[in-house]
Amino acid sequence: MSKNRYKFTFGKKALTLTMDHDNLFMEEVERLAREKYEALKERLPQADDETIAILLAVNSLALQLSREQEFDKERKEWEKWTSVAQSRLEDKGDSKK
Repeated sequence: MSKNRYKFTFGKKALTLTMDHDNLFMEEVERLAREKYEALKERLPQADDETIAILLAVNSLALQLSREQEFDKERKEWEKWTSVAQSRLEDKGDSKK
């Protein structure tokens, strides 16, 4: 897969990202970044762009970690139930012999 270069401005800084995602995806990322940036800037008007960027990054990592933990919990639950179902199927197969 070829890399896509996407340019946008965050705060006052022009950025170019090289990503696997298409422009439509990156436009959504940019929209979300601007939305979160503006919300933080409103809550913390004294914060500079670097501080806001760091807060956004930390918040994003916290959200990602939270989702990964939830996914792992659900995966373990799924594995437990599929194991139980498999055991029951095997038990039914043994009882027919």
